[in-house]
Amino acid sequence: MSDAGTEQRVVWSELFIDLIWVFAIAQLASLLATGNALALLLLVPVWWGWVSITVYSNAAGQQLDIVAGRLVLFAVAACGLGMAVAIPQAFANHGVLFTSAYLALRLVLWLAMRPLRFYDSKADPFTVGLFVAAPLFLIGGFLPLIPRITLWVLASIVEIASPVLLRKSTATFETAHLPERFGLFIIIAIGETVVALGSQLSNTDVTAGALGLMALAFVFICALWWTYFHFGASAMHHSLRTTKLQGRIVRQVFAYAHLAYVVGILCVAVGLKKLVLHPLDAPHSMPELLLAPGVAIFIGGFAYSRWRMFGAPTLFRSAATAACVVIALVAPLLPQVVTAVLCALVLIALNALEYFWVTTERPLLLVWQPTNP
Repeated sequence: MSDAGTEQRVVWSELFIDLIWVFAIAQLASLLATGNALALLLLVPVWWGWVSITVYSNAAGQQLDIVAGRLVLFAVAACGLGMAVAIPQAFANHGVLFTSAYLALRLVLWLAMRPLRFYDSKADPFTVGLFVAAPLFLIGGFLPLIPRITLWVLASIVEIASPVLLRKSTATFETAHLPERFGLFIIIAIGETVVALGSQLSNTDVTAGALGLMALAFVFICALWWTYFHFGASAMHHSLRTTKLQGRIVRQVFAYAHLAYVVGILCVAVGLKKLVLHPLDAPHSMPELLLAPGVAIFIGGFAYSRWRMFGAPTLFRSAATAACVVIALVAPLLPQVVTAVLCALVLIALNALEYFWVTTERPLLLVWQPTNP
């Protein structure tokens, strides 16, 4: 933690190791684009590893930017690189590499957290991750495909459930650092949509149609950014700063809701990439159908996070989620470009309506009247 009265800021070493997770997200998106939905299973340890690094960084405070803190970050970055390299063949002959690297990452973080005495209980997510989830992942890496998937699903459930241990924790988090770090990861994920789109467009002829698709996709990506950063990010910062149980906000809003945002953005990245290939055709494969569900998951994450922060989701984001679900249901019958236009219109309308509503100081419209969140 930083000294009282000063905000903890992200340090250069944190930004440096984020490059590893840029690579990991790109690897996951590429695997998902092949139609392998198991990429989302691999996202769980990739995501939980990064979340744990961020919690360690938050707990370490000023100690993070000295030699020992930097070496810890470099060590976990090396583990993350091993995981990222193994992702394409994690369900084939690189399963042991992926899981060994994850176990090593968990061990480094557990050892780094011990001297900080951050948690008020021995049963914390770092301990569960090292002694329960990571061994399950590792054992699964040695098994054939079906038992491997089964054990990795179980390990993922353990990881996802482990933040419940923070339910009554009195651990104190620095309130400027966490929102900044999680916002930066959203930038990483959105950046993958740019890379996926740009790499696909660069292999096509420069035509009026291609330029039109590029403009549509760029507006789409900007709308995703606006949805998170214009109102969402500041609300999360406010909630973490004012709550009495920070562990609950870290668990529900940062660990869980942000996982939904990342899943949604990954789906959008794959959907936009496939859009460029056959914009006028109806989708014929799972990756081509991911665009509308991705937007629904992304916006739905905000409905969930606002419910957990303030007791009720807003009507606008809930309605936008429902609209994207409807679009997803009819998407198999529509040309892919029509689905993209409809989803873009939902995002633009949502952001425009919210901007008008807030700037004119109208009361928020909620799905229900909140009690205690």
